[in-house]
Amino acid sequence: MSLRRFRADRRGAAAVEFALTFPILVTLQLGSVELVRAFEAQRRIAHVAAAMADVVSQGRTVSKAQLDDTYYAGQMLVNPLPVSHLGLRISSMTADSKGVVGLDWTDNNNWTLAGAPSVPVGYLGAGESAIVADVSYDYTSPIRYLLPNTIHFVRHAYIRPRLVNQIPKV
Repeated sequence: MSLRRFRADRRGAAAVEFALTFPILVTLQLGSVELVRAFEAQRRIAHVAAAMADVVSQGRTVSKAQLDDTYYAGQMLVNPLPVSHLGLRISSMTADSKGVVGLDWTDNNNWTLAGAPSVPVGYLGAGESAIVADVSYDYTSPIRYLLPNTIHFVRHAYIRPRLVNQIPKV
């Protein structure tokens, strides 16, 4: 008699169902927050690269002070993410009369990656130049639930000078 009554009693079913689904709901919530924040970080650094290349490409010359101001603006665009793991590099590259691309100048702020700046193959024709902005960012999730490791983002932007063929660094 008591076994039959126990099986028919449904008063605690909702609590049991909630206890079983709660970990799944927490995982979905924390995971979506982490993925959205990582996507936001990736989009921000892509925007920083494009903005830095755009600003430098609008001048006739560029100085170290102007590049430092551009780096500062790039750091502000990453806000509210921490800038301690943000690396910035701006370069000018020109293709000679034979189409061989060479580096005119480069400058960086907290850039730690190895390798020289480059442009995609075929991007520059003979006698053309481009401003290349490289941005690197090591994103670490503050939650570290589904993304426990650091994600390394690197983005590049290439823009041709607008007012002159080549922008010299003075």
